[in-house]
Amino acid sequence: MRRRTGRRTFVRGSLLGGAAALGVAGAGRGFSAVRAQDASPAASPAAGFDAAQCYQPFGDTSMVKYDAVGEGPFNIALSNSYIGNVWRTQMINMAEAFVATPDIAPFVSDFQVNSAGNDVNAQITAIENMISNGAQAIIINAADQTGLNTVVQRARQDGIVIVSFDNIVDVEDTVTINEDQVEMGRLWAQFLVDQLGGQGNVLMINGVAGTGVDAQRREGATEVWAANTGITVVAEVNGDWDPGLAQTVTANALAANAQIDGVWCQGGTDGAVRAFIDAGRPLVPFAGEAENGFRKQMLQYADQFQALSIGQTPGMGSVAIRAAIDLLRGVEMPADIAIPLPMATTSELEPGVNVFPEQPDNFFTPIQVPACGVTLTFEEIDAQAQND
Repeated sequence: MRRRTGRRTFVRGSLLGGAAALGVAGAGRGFSAVRAQDASPAASPAAGFDAAQCYQPFGDTSMVKYDAVGEGPFNIALSNSYIGNVWRTQMINMAEAFVATPDIAPFVSDFQVNSAGNDVNAQITAIENMISNGAQAIIINAADQTGLNTVVQRARQDGIVIVSFDNIVDVEDTVTINEDQVEMGRLWAQFLVDQLGGQGNVLMINGVAGTGVDAQRREGATEVWAANTGITVVAEVNGDWDPGLAQTVTANALAANAQIDGVWCQGGTDGAVRAFIDAGRPLVPFAGEAENGFRKQMLQYADQFQALSIGQTPGMGSVAIRAAIDLLRGVEMPADIAIPLPMATTSELEPGVNVFPEQPDNFFTPIQVPACGVTLTFEEIDAQAQND
């Protein structure tokens, strides 16, 4: 029995999506069961893959290893839930671009993709269809942490590899990939404490109410506020990780509060900054997500405010694909894998690396996970988006 210490789960809204599929042809290769440190798809210097760094255990977790399926290439499926925001769309575009890269394409014969919305029953049906269509591994971004348990357990009984990420499933004998959401909330809060010298009024802009990531990020922040009694949270509002809504709720909070000294924002952060600018209020320290718009603002107004940007990388789906291929090949890895938090302060921004001045505001900047061989460029991701 493994322990899922600190494992994170969330959804980003509700919308029924459609189905799509992409087939990638590749030459078969023969492999025997190996350990993660011994081999992986394209574990070459060019790919940048480092198994020890990529497959880092999260908390007190066990190791997982399955019998090698065979030579490959494999039928891989991606079951997504919500598709109503840019992060999810970019995640899928990155996944589709990733399976077409030279080091991954030879291991993928078919790549099934479905976005079922936040309807658990619709996602169950989608997974059942993937099983019927011969999926050997299913990558899941779940509508509910436990609602898919029965279909996931049946898939495992059939020998299908399950890797969940972002919004995970809590089922034994599966692998999860995520970031530490509590730590993210904690780091944002501590940044504001340090910037404000432990004294001041803070606006908290939360995500989608009732979701795991919203609760966990707030949990991390609350720990910091409790240890710093000079900080007063003057308002908590829900921005649903959406720039437009974040701008609206921030404008309302500014109208209701004469003094806001810092902003803790889970997402849609560029909208919150615009609300300050539109209201003619001085910019204050911001701790927020990794939307390109926010990081562009950090560059543009570097002389007016300090900020910390931490991102939930859409590259998680790509890492999950690599892990699934390795599991099918008999590679051993942790049951719970942690991706390092991609973060940048104002002084750490590098145009073309972690901020893209010429690209859209809603592009999510943490697109590379070098240790996992995920080194896609904006152009590769954008080309996939144009093909949709």
